[in-house]
Amino acid sequence: MVNDIKTAAVLGASGTIGSLTGGILAQEGIKVYFLSRSKQAVINGVFRAFEQARSKIGLNITFEDYSLLEDAITNADWVIEAVTEDLNIKRQMYQKISPYLRPETIISSTTSSLPLDEITQALPRQYRNNFLSTHFYNPPGKMLACEITGIKETNPEIFEFMSNFLKKRLRRAVIPVKNVAGFAGNRIAFLLFGKITSLVPEYGAEMMDYLIGPYTGRLLAPLATLDLVGLDIHKAIIQSLHDNTSDEMHDFLVLPDYINTMIDKGLLGNKRKAGFYKKLEGKTLFFDPDSGDYIPAVQPHIGFVEHAKHLIHLGMYRQAFDVIKSAHGIEADIVMDILCTYIAYAYSRIGEVTDSQYGINGIDKVMTAGFHWASPSLIVNLLGGKNEVSDLLSKKGFNVPSALEDIEDPQLQILKSGKFFAAR
Repeated sequence: MVNDIKTAAVLGASGTIGSLTGGILAQEGIKVYFLSRSKQAVINGVFRAFEQARSKIGLNITFEDYSLLEDAITNADWVIEAVTEDLNIKRQMYQKISPYLRPETIISSTTSSLPLDEITQALPRQYRNNFLSTHFYNPPGKMLACEITGIKETNPEIFEFMSNFLKKRLRRAVIPVKNVAGFAGNRIAFLLFGKITSLVPEYGAEMMDYLIGPYTGRLLAPLATLDLVGLDIHKAIIQSLHDNTSDEMHDFLVLPDYINTMIDKGLLGNKRKAGFYKKLEGKTLFFDPDSGDYIPAVQPHIGFVEHAKHLIHLGMYRQAFDVIKSAHGIEADIVMDILCTYIAYAYSRIGEVTDSQYGINGIDKVMTAGFHWASPSLIVNLLGGKNEVSDLLSKKGFNVPSALEDIEDPQLQILKSGKFFAAR
């Protein structure tokens, strides 16, 4: 068994997660092989790692296409698979590396959406003891969450070693999760994204990001977040969650037709400089599903939203949520419905995506450290505590999760929660 990681190999180092994760390792003095399908693609990944770096990392990086695969895998203590979120491509990669793996080499995947048991079917049985998933959040230089889980063959000592390595050496916020599609963070966040994107044709992209924007406890508005993630990645995650999960809100895990249209047009988000948002001559445009084109911003101004933002700006978070609760009208209903969905879905997943012994804490941790969202328990607190929130959920037609009814109201330091809220 490996007792230290001195050399790592990143497969798929041209992608965002692969390159930035490799860069973090290089910053810690670990020798890292950056490998991808083409030399030019991996060079792009290296430049991305340089842009993230807080120190000189060049001496710790070797980059090449997969012609260097044998050398990299033979020397690696840890192989990080970060190739495209496609089951067949990942299986093919495991077939390629298997002849060069050492018995003690640790292998991990950065996926959170594809079933680990199906991915590892292409990995010879003798290496499955060393396999686990290390799901870094994007960008890992800012998002410190790392969900970690294994398969039934995973050696518990490997799991413990990697948990400690990620926590102490890489300074990650490590969240043990169950081996289920989406783990904890993506399971909850992309359900919310699915619900929000389903409302865009009726209310518009600009309005949805205005209503469910940073003042509700999301450092970045939801559709702006999807532009950062990439709509192609969003589609892959939604499809995997739809195919591999079943719960009371499963209907929201369906991709609206207009997003398929956007993807077909190459409107994938920030990486193509056009997604839900597009900048043109210094102006912000928004994608319009009805026309299939971009329309100018109208800059909506709704009374309760502006009032809540003002209170958030003053640090009066509980009072801001009192304003949201007491507001009336379609827009207010949308905001409360999304907040209630977040609470109900997160508390309902306790025991399914994380062990019951962690309660809501593991889910809180991944939502704050992985998405920079206010935690579900903080939202419960701001809305008045579990009893008031239970009544609110019932009135809105949600099932009240037993985990919510069973907890004691947390004593949270509201004033230290400002990093999740912004009044812009």
